[in-house]
Amino acid sequence: MNKEYYIITGANGSIGQAITEAIAAQGQPVIMACRNLVKSQPVQQQLIEKTGNTDITLLPLDLASFASIIHFAERLSQDSVVIQTLVNNAGVMNQYYSQTTDGFESTIGVNYIGTVLLTRMLLPLMHPGSRIVTTTSLTRYIGKIDETFFAGSPHHYKRFEAYSKSKLALTLYTARLAQELLPRGIWVNAADPGVVDTDMITMHSWVDPLANRFFRPFISTPQEGAVGAVFAATSPEAYGVTGEIFKKHKHTPIPTRLIHSPRAFWLYEETGKKITEVLAKLPVASPKI
Repeated sequence: MNKEYYIITGANGSIGQAITEAIAAQGQPVIMACRNLVKSQPVQQQLIEKTGNTDITLLPLDLASFASIIHFAERLSQDSVVIQTLVNNAGVMNQYYSQTTDGFESTIGVNYIGTVLLTRMLLPLMHPGSRIVTTTSLTRYIGKIDETFFAGSPHHYKRFEAYSKSKLALTLYTARLAQELLPRGIWVNAADPGVVDTDMITMHSWVDPLANRFFRPFISTPQEGAVGAVFAATSPEAYGVTGEIFKKHKHTPIPTRLIHSPRAFWLYEETGKKITEVLAKLPVASPKI
């Protein structure tokens, strides 16, 4: 019987590392999908030593590059990897405006568009009972989806606004994808880590020192923030649950009013169009998504 892998994007970051450690500690084969291998290799070795699990593989993946995403998916396919669970954890909140290799504003491009492309490209490696877990955020409550979502402009860029929009978009896409994959028996959910002590909760990001001291007692550790994603990814109790948001060991449906909103339908269709347009321009053979 082939091994079934757990793939975690951004596995070298604080929450990603905590998710990877918890899953590896269960003895599961894990693939760490990370952009910077130099920074990630020490984390990989640390996790192997800490969990005693030697089946922790590190592979390069840059969600800011369609070519990198395609290469990653093709490598897994060539190696006949069977995916038990994909944990879409990688994310950024850039202080200044920048673009991905393919011309998208980086926060939207990495957090949302790159994650969507990766997920769709890995679907052929999944089977009934496979799971997809995507990290969302409390900021989804203040995110807004409108016709400027994909535009991005250095003159109007606000990092927190871009981040919140990307997390709302991920939540909406999770709900629609859950409906799409239900006939295949692939369970699709989001995980909300709450407010976690990561590099984003610092002055250079969006919390100033005074607010940091005030909110510190309410901020979770990465290990605490990882609980929901790990539960959704591995627990027998989460089997068959789809289209919901996990927070620790509890889960609630993504609100119907969001799923069936005009913007949700627009986002789902427009995302496919934008990705297809970029794929058609790539020098490599364009995959079907």
